[in-house]
Amino acid sequence: MSEYYQENGNGHYVPLTVRQLPALRTNGDITPRDLTPREGEDPPSYLYKPKKRSKKKKKKKKKDKMEEEEKSAQQLQRRIDYVLSFKKEDSDYDSDDEKEFEQKKKKKMLRKKFHSAIKGERLQVREEELGENVFLLIHAPFARLCEEAEDIKLEMPLKGAEIKKEEITGCCAGIERRLITDNEVDYVSAPFMMHKRSIYKGIDESTTFFSPSLRSYLVHSILLNIDVKDSEESADVKDGDSLRKQGLPFMLMKKAFTEAFILHEESPYEYMDEEEVEQLRAESVMRGDFDPKQDPREEMQRTWCRWFKYQPLWKIRNYFGEKISFYFAWAGCLASMLWVPMLLGLAIWGYGLFLSTIEYKDRKTEQETAEREHQELIDEIEENITLYNRTEDKDLLANITSPEYTDSFVTSLADFGLEMLRVFQDSFDSDVTPYFALVICLWGTIFQELWKRKAAKLAYEWDVDDYEDTEPDRPEFYGTKERPDPVNDLPDWYYPFYRQFLKFATSFSILIFMVMLVIASALGVIVYRVIVGLLLQNSSSVEQILFTSLASSLLNTFSIMIFGKIYEYIAYKLTDWENHRTQSAYENALIIKLFAFQFVNSYSSLFYIAFFRSLTTEQGIFNLGPDYADGCGDTGNCMSMLSLQVFTLMIFKPFPKFFKDIILPWIKKQIRKCRKGNKIVDEAMSKKDRYYFLLKEHQKPPVGNFTLAEYTEKIIMYGFLMLFSCANPVAPLIALLVLLIDIRIDAGRLLWFNQRPVSLIAGNIGMWFTILDFLNFAGVVTNSFLIAFTAEWGRTKPLTQKLWIIIGFEHIVFAVKIFIAAVIPDVPKEIMLASRRERYQVSQAIDNAENQEPLSCKEVGSPMRPLVSPFQGFNYFFLTQDTKHENKYPPDDEEDDLGESLNYGTNKDLYPLAPLKEEKPSQDISPRSLLGEAEGSPEKAAGSESDHVPKLIYDKDGNTYMEDTPRMKKRKKKKKPKSPPPLNIPSDEQPIYTVSTHPNPPPYGFNIFNENAAARPTYNDPAYPPDYSNV
Repeated sequence: MSEYYQENGNGHYVPLTVRQLPALRTNGDITPRDLTPREGEDPPSYLYKPKKRSKKKKKKKKKDKMEEEEKSAQQLQRRIDYVLSFKKEDSDYDSDDEKEFEQKKKKKMLRKKFHSAIKGERLQVREEELGENVFLLIHAPFARLCEEAEDIKLEMPLKGAEIKKEEITGCCAGIERRLITDNEVDYVSAPFMMHKRSIYKGIDESTTFFSPSLRSYLVHSILLNIDVKDSEESADVKDGDSLRKQGLPFMLMKKAFTEAFILHEESPYEYMDEEEVEQLRAESVMRGDFDPKQDPREEMQRTWCRWFKYQPLWKIRNYFGEKISFYFAWAGCLASMLWVPMLLGLAIWGYGLFLSTIEYKDRKTEQETAEREHQELIDEIEENITLYNRTEDKDLLANITSPEYTDSFVTSLADFGLEMLRVFQDSFDSDVTPYFALVICLWGTIFQELWKRKAAKLAYEWDVDDYEDTEPDRPEFYGTKERPDPVNDLPDWYYPFYRQFLKFATSFSILIFMVMLVIASALGVIVYRVIVGLLLQNSSSVEQILFTSLASSLLNTFSIMIFGKIYEYIAYKLTDWENHRTQSAYENALIIKLFAFQFVNSYSSLFYIAFFRSLTTEQGIFNLGPDYADGCGDTGNCMSMLSLQVFTLMIFKPFPKFFKDIILPWIKKQIRKCRKGNKIVDEAMSKKDRYYFLLKEHQKPPVGNFTLAEYTEKIIMYGFLMLFSCANPVAPLIALLVLLIDIRIDAGRLLWFNQRPVSLIAGNIGMWFTILDFLNFAGVVTNSFLIAFTAEWGRTKPLTQKLWIIIGFEHIVFAVKIFIAAVIPDVPKEIMLASRRERYQVSQAIDNAENQEPLSCKEVGSPMRPLVSPFQGFNYFFLTQDTKHENKYPPDDEEDDLGESLNYGTNKDLYPLAPLKEEKPSQDISPRSLLGEAEGSPEKAAGSESDHVPKLIYDKDGNTYMEDTPRMKKRKKKKKPKSPPPLNIPSDEQPIYTVSTHPNPPPYGFNIFNENAAARPTYNDPAYPPDYSNV
């Protein structure tokens, strides 16, 4: 023990023995250390009674206790709920460029401020430096998750409120049971409330109450709503950054952090070769020992990625959230509904192919007959010349014969290909295609109504039917004016409508400008095709195909892709600039912009072929003359050309997405494997430990705005189906195949190939449903005009009859659509009844529940992963009691390295976290080091009057802790806790005081422990604990 000095009241200094403090104990998180008694005396009896035991037994007990503490320390694991990363080079100031130096310094200060804000939110942060990146592993304690769940009104299941599922009955019940993949149990749910938490299912198990996806979502919400903006600086500087909330999106925008992602659940199948994976899966199926709770990704792999199984929508929702789950539910519903029009379309196309084949045979027969008659005429003329040798016969023979030449194989093959292409084109246009268009228009309404019913059922089961009403403001939203809230009369910041209207008008003007550019590009491609076709009219058919049709198609495709990427970037910037209040409003505005542009970009060429191309036959394009006509071939059948164009676009449009999502990331992955990187990275990746897992998750490509990209692609395909249904009867087949393949591809890449997205909440598919309604309406109008003016069934009729066809078709279809929408209710009757019953049950449960006290220390404790597990715990980081780093806490100097300030826990009830690597020599934990003083004599350690003299602070149990120690800083409370009940302390034993004081005599002559004091303080004394704030 080290000696410290205090004044004994007579002007002399006597040694004071300071003992090591007892550690705080919170939910088993921290291994306790007993008080060490003074040398030569027994521990005080009011703490514990020593028992007389032999030294051998004492040693054995001490050894067992050390083993128990070591085992407890090994179990301190925290789940990694969120990961932030930044480049290691951003923390180095070694740069000759002054601009780069200032940028790095600014990024570093933003990271430091953001970390302080995270600390204020009581999140725990662990920094790990690996290769070229620095990772910040974030964990949220259970109490903080509960607070955030209450703030966002998260629906949680009630205890004992299981909803029984209806049993499957009917003739196909056995088949349907084999196809079902969801076995989750549904519960009545209610918004989470801390003071009524006893009514929720599993609230006693803090490790499982919030699922991993919900934990990450809650942490994501916390990070989004953090604001590190300096109010004083914002008042002085009025710019965009000073007005908006500076949370996680702001940090990513300013490149303070390069990435923000969450980790997948650990799966041993991810680290094996494909052959090993298939072998292991087969063995697991044979043994039947697979536990889906241990490996949710492998469970979805065995159900979601199978072709002959229903989608496990509940499992998708529990792992990826409602927003992604609603997309896959909608795509699955569309695929299920496409079977009927697909079969009908195949039948109609087969009938058209039969008629086209007959026409081809008739043309062949006529051509052979004409060639035979032509040859007979030549033979007759040659015979006359032989008999009569007349000059007139010789001239006639020269006129009807042409120089003999032999066609090449390529030319013959091209001619045969053109003949087959014509047969294929003509097969789409027949007398029955108008009826198919009528069926498709009505089918679109039926699909919409059935989807509304399914979406209402899913929203009820997933407890998100009221999500839109309780949606919070976007963190990026900022208000410029204040008004009283109409509900609670509190001040509410808002953005004036007139300013937002001006921004909407500007965005609309830019959209119109981009649409005009797309139309100009399409016209440019048309002009190119016409001019090149005129120049190559005497060339072979192969050259004409290559330089006219093929080249123009490639130019059109490239222009669509380039303009699409440019406008997508502009649309995001414009939507950010419009300053929408909620995330739903933001996404709806973005969807409208992107779809309006994609509508013109994807369908403009089809509308030109359908309605305007035939008008250029007489005057040519831009009235340049008949030579510049862009007609529809020799037959003038534009319907065939339209059918071929729709067929080609539906087949090849998904290929760029497939290349971007699958092929390009796979190529990058192979390049990364072949490239020699940092030795630390290679060494870590070769070990297949937690560092390998973290690196692999970081190297996976992010999914980005997954639902936006997928909805856009599928809605455009749905537009091909609805707008031009009579032009392509096989469109339902193509759409069905694309959906089935794309669902499995997306499932595989979400599970194994991409980073795990945040499980965002959504109540439905949002604005996309309105767009589907628009396409259904536009499909009726478009198909009526196609039937009247373009299809074979109506293009030969007079104009008056064409107009009557349009009016009759539209009115009949719209009337039937309105009738179908009125007959089919939007919400199933059983769902409406269940919702009413659930509201009653929730109100009864809340009213009957008793109010709960604030979370105690035991409940505040963070969840731990049990050691009994076949997995390695890669989703966790460890909190071991490493005495080497026990005292490290963030330095106050802002210029210190950021890495030193990020290695520590931020929960007030926990110890600081031990850093991954030892960059600095370990510190001593002796009392002198805890006090921050060097060992030595009082003269050597003497200080000045300006030296800080710590004060005593008492916790709620009456223990005294030193303020200067990191553990005391974590334990300090804002409010003084209630005093505990009095203890029976024997009069002959002095209470133990553990002090934080300088080892040298205090210069001001104040004695904290005066042996001549009138009375010793007691725990039930109103003056206890004493106030040493002026010391």
